[in-house]
Amino acid sequence: MQNNPLDHAARVLAETDPARRYHAAKAAAEAAAAPYERVADEAVEDLIAQHGGNVAAAARELGLTRQALYMRDKREKTGGGAGAAAAEQVQPARHFNSPQEAEDALRDWALDQQEVTDQLDVLLLGALAAGADPVTISELSGVPLATLRRIRPGGNITVSRLNEYGPEIEDFARAVHARAAALRAAAATKAEHRSASIWQHAARAIVTNVAPYALMPDPGIHVEDFDTAEEFAEALSTREPSEEEKAEDEREPSRLAVLSHDGYLAATYLVFRREAARERLPFEETPEEIAAGEAVQAAFGELADAILHLRTTGQVPPALLEAS
Repeated sequence: MQNNPLDHAARVLAETDPARRYHAAKAAAEAAAAPYERVADEAVEDLIAQHGGNVAAAARELGLTRQALYMRDKREKTGGGAGAAAAEQVQPARHFNSPQEAEDALRDWALDQQEVTDQLDVLLLGALAAGADPVTISELSGVPLATLRRIRPGGNITVSRLNEYGPEIEDFARAVHARAAALRAAAATKAEHRSASIWQHAARAIVTNVAPYALMPDPGIHVEDFDTAEEFAEALSTREPSEEEKAEDEREPSRLAVLSHDGYLAATYLVFRREAARERLPFEETPEEIAAGEAVQAAFGELADAILHLRTTGQVPPALLEAS
């Protein structure tokens, strides 16, 4: 006897933890969609056959790119479609000591995927703003054209005015660090301590990833003394650090981000904005915990606003300078 889908839906809705409810609902939706995905895959095969094997013609009829339809057809033929079982297990499964450990590993993977998605979102907008061909963007990124049309705003795309090695980044990092220090010194309640902690972690991450020299003594090398940003970066990276800088590196080594400085800030903005809009967490029940949670959300919102101002104007927000 098959399980009643309504009973399964009731169990999903009864899950109290929002994150678990989200993942359970996604898994249930994918399981329910699997039979229809198989029907769709078979329909694609039939349509390609009707066009005499011409994938491009079939793609035009379905309103898809040739690459998207080709990849879907290839996935279906190799057994990679939704709900399809692999013909052969090439490598052993990862070992987990418990179902909970496996779920935790999947959550970590999901968080990593969200970070990649955040980076991709700003990359797609930047490519569209630069005038790159949407079809090429779709083929290189795997993002459907319909999605690109949906994420593109009705007017012009706002492009960052932030200079990669401009002094504004260093000034911004110093201002965030000073603001964090001021909040930490004045904190008295749990809400104030939580807010100060968010600013402190954000300041450390920003300095580490986009302004590793912001809190160091003046190195005597300034961007205005060079013709290009590359020459300035080379001079900074090859200079001999002072004893004070060496001691600071031993306490907390700086590293340059894999992303560009503006790319890092763009992805970080999305993370902060998402945290500012999150739902109340299960443990936030008492008035003290509720106030602390709201303070955390407010801190993320203020940081997101500050990054947005920096990227769209190329200047440190005046309010941040005043508050620090």
